[in-house]
Amino acid sequence: MGTGSTDGIRRAFNDGETNEYLEKYKMFCYFLGKYFDRKPREDISRSLYQADMIMTPGMFISLSIVTALIATAIVFTFSVILFRNSSTPLVYIGMLTFLTFGLTISGFPFVLYNKISGKNMNIEHELPFALSYMSILASAGSSPMDVVRTVAIEDYGEISTEFGKVMYRVDVLGEDGVTAMNHLVRNTSSESFRTICMDLANAMQAGGGLRTYLEMKSKELMDLRGKLQREFVDSLAVYGEGYLSGVVMSVVLVVLMIVVGSALGIDLGPLTPRQMFNLFVYFALPFINIVFLILLWMKYSRSIL
Repeated sequence: MGTGSTDGIRRAFNDGETNEYLEKYKMFCYFLGKYFDRKPREDISRSLYQADMIMTPGMFISLSIVTALIATAIVFTFSVILFRNSSTPLVYIGMLTFLTFGLTISGFPFVLYNKISGKNMNIEHELPFALSYMSILASAGSSPMDVVRTVAIEDYGEISTEFGKVMYRVDVLGEDGVTAMNHLVRNTSSESFRTICMDLANAMQAGGGLRTYLEMKSKELMDLRGKLQREFVDSLAVYGEGYLSGVVMSVVLVVLMIVVGSALGIDLGPLTPRQMFNLFVYFALPFINIVFLILLWMKYSRSIL
């Protein structure tokens, strides 16, 4: 057996061990979370359903608390070892301990929010293409339920996953198509996809008009996507010009000012030219770039393009 095959088997074995320990840890948190499940928590349950995370609200709460306590204990231990001989050990130890606990606790809702947001972005991206395919199926004489079933087994990302939930409720739980689709309408995280599902449920009840609706909706979303692409390119060009004219030119001018002032012996304030140069290069310039990157992330992180 070759080295590559041996490495592959070893990695699969290690992944299996890791998943086994992870499942045991989740089961441990599940037993603790039973106490939290005594009270209904509809908001958390709905968010977990939208994020496709198979766990109860109590398990999610217990998982976040237990993980935060474990991380806090680890950081507390290392903090005591590292800062026990410092002048103010309690300040460093307390700050790191509370910061670790707070960040870990808040990290779980943040991960949940990111999973839902990523799912919505995938739905928005795939929706025009899925609707085009659905219109072709409808024009071939497929019923709304057959259209949903076909898309569920195709590869349209999260849209296929959502329609798979509908087929699970129909084929396994024995619900009718309208009831299963209405359940998806109430629980899906994407507003635009919710509208499509409502219209599909209405088409199942009425029994017609699906082909025309899908063709119109597909064309509408394609036109909207083209408009968004043009706006994306224009806004990105504005940001690029702003960075070149604002940040890059400012850097050049400030560096020239420091160099010229130093050469001519001009007083630049309480700091020496070397101190001003170091302050600008190692603090001000990275800070400006970080702020600019944050602005770009806030602007384009939720873009479907």
